[in-house]
Amino acid sequence: MDRKTLQLTVLTRLSLHIDMNESARLARYLIEDLIPLDTAITELVEAKIDKATEKLIAGKPLQYVTHRADFYGYQYYVDKAVLIPRPETEELVYQVLQYLKKINNRISSDRNLDMRPTPAILDIGTGSGCIPVTIKNEYNECNIIAVDISNAALKVAIHNANHHGADVTFFKQDILSEKLTKPNEPYDIIISNPPYIPTSEIAVMSESTVKHEPQIALFTDDEFGLVFYQRIADLCSTWLADDGAVFLELNEYHSHKIKEIYLNEGSFDSVEIIEDMQGKPRILLAVR
Repeated sequence: MDRKTLQLTVLTRLSLHIDMNESARLARYLIEDLIPLDTAITELVEAKIDKATEKLIAGKPLQYVTHRADFYGYQYYVDKAVLIPRPETEELVYQVLQYLKKINNRISSDRNLDMRPTPAILDIGTGSGCIPVTIKNEYNECNIIAVDISNAALKVAIHNANHHGADVTFFKQDILSEKLTKPNEPYDIIISNPPYIPTSEIAVMSESTVKHEPQIALFTDDEFGLVFYQRIADLCSTWLADDGAVFLELNEYHSHKIKEIYLNEGSFDSVEIIEDMQGKPRILLAVR
C-alpha cells in the first residue's frame, strides 16, 4: 500500500462517522504528521495509522493523536496535560510582539544603546509553553519566566522550549495560593491565557473539548470566570513595573467585567479591549 491509498483508506473510514470535508482534513494531516515522506508503508505503519484512526473516530482531537499542534508558524508537542493552542492565542502573542517592537523602537531612539534594558516577561498558566517559547524565538532580547500549577504541563512546556532552543525559565506556581514566590524585580510585561470558563457553561461547550482537554486549564468555580483576572490584577501592585503592561486573553462573554476589574485597580493609565480577527472582544491590554 502506498501513502495515497492509505490516506484514502483513512478518509473512507472517517467519513462513515464524520463530515466528509472534516474527514478529508483529518486524513491528510494524520498521514502527514505520523508518516515522514521517506517512510515505507509497512504493516507496522498501517497498524499505527489504524489505531490513530480509531482514536479520531472516538472523538479524540487530532493534535492529541499526533502530538503535534501548529502555533504561530511553529510546531509544538501537546498531550492531554495541556490545552491545544488556539488561533485566538496567536493573536495575543502578536499583540505582545507588536508592543515589544514599539517599546524597543522608543528606547532605541536613545543614543546609548548599550544601556538598553532587557524586558522581563511573566507568563501565567503557560500550559504547552507556546506563548513564552514563541515570544522568545520571535524577540530574543527578553527574559521570560513562565509558571503553571501542573507538573505534567511544565514537562510539556520544557520539552517544547528545548526543542525550539528557547531560553525560558519554568517553575511550578499556584497563582491563587497565598504563598507565592515573589519575583526579584517587577515584570515589564505580564501575560496570561487563564482558565476563564465557568463550570456552568460546560453544557454549551463541544464534547471533544470537555472530554479530552485538561479541565484545570479551562474552568473556574466562580460565576463569571473572573477569579484569575482578579488575582492577576491584585498581583500587579507589586509584580508589575511602573511602566509595565498586562496582556490577557479574555472570556468574550465577560470582557467588560474584566475591563472593569483593571480600571478599578487604579494604577493603569489605559485599559483597552482588542478585538480578534472575528470581531470578538478577545484581548485586554492594560498599560501603566
